[in-house]
Amino acid sequence: MTSMTWLYLSLASVLNFTYLNLLSRVVSRKSKNPRAMSVVFNFIAILMTLIIFIFSSGYKNFSLPKGFSPYFYLFLACLFYGLNERLRFYVSKYLEASLFAIISNISVVVAFIVALFLYNESMTTNKIFGFLLIMASLLLVSFERIKKISWRGIGLASLTSTFVGIAWSLDKKGIYYFNLETYNVFVWLLPFLIVYFPGVKFSDIKREIKINKWSLILLSFLNVFGYFLNLKAQSLAETTKVIPIVQTSTVLTVIFGIFILKEKSHLFKKILAGVIAVIGVFLLR
Repeated sequence: MTSMTWLYLSLASVLNFTYLNLLSRVVSRKSKNPRAMSVVFNFIAILMTLIIFIFSSGYKNFSLPKGFSPYFYLFLACLFYGLNERLRFYVSKYLEASLFAIISNISVVVAFIVALFLYNESMTTNKIFGFLLIMASLLLVSFERIKKISWRGIGLASLTSTFVGIAWSLDKKGIYYFNLETYNVFVWLLPFLIVYFPGVKFSDIKREIKINKWSLILLSFLNVFGYFLNLKAQSLAETTKVIPIVQTSTVLTVIFGIFILKEKSHLFKKILAGVIAVIGVFLLR
């Protein structure tokens, strides 16, 4: 592979996640039960992950590490990915895609903070300034929207972004201890237990399939493929290089959310907040 392969993979992941963010908003608004929708989405995603595992010949490199640490980190990653998957479509239902994209930058901040302790990364002036810029972007999209904003959506978006940030910070450990294809299967398969239990009514699951069948298949493909590209890029380059590029999907989601989903309220503020957030993300490198 060329030295720039990781960059091409990261950019492809950006396009996947941008489309995913926009489509999630459209599909979630039609959903009658976002939790049931998550169950269907994740079940389809697991099937797609297994297909990737087979066709990429990941099974040929299948091996399980010894010791406690690999499984402890895997458990934590699956726990937080599972909690995110359980709530993500509630967020998309109650919050505009352009706002959710901006708030999701919390995940990068959380991943950065966890990495400081987990990987002994150094604190710099640029990183502190980047953190402050991301926080400023979040305040900007909330300012003067107190009566109109969905605080339930803001709260859930902040919570799920925190979960994702913790899980992201553990991906590098997972790739190190397990091979990429095996880890990819585990982080889709095991969190399904958290998404599903306690059980969702089969009638609700059946209704979600009827309402959004093809959209959920497309959503699953975008997420599985985008995440796989992200992991592949991280296996070829430093995480601090890959994540800031992938997170530029924030700006694209804000822009396309405005023009495609007609989320034109507070137009200038959203664009400014998105740009500030992405600059902050790059400073965290």
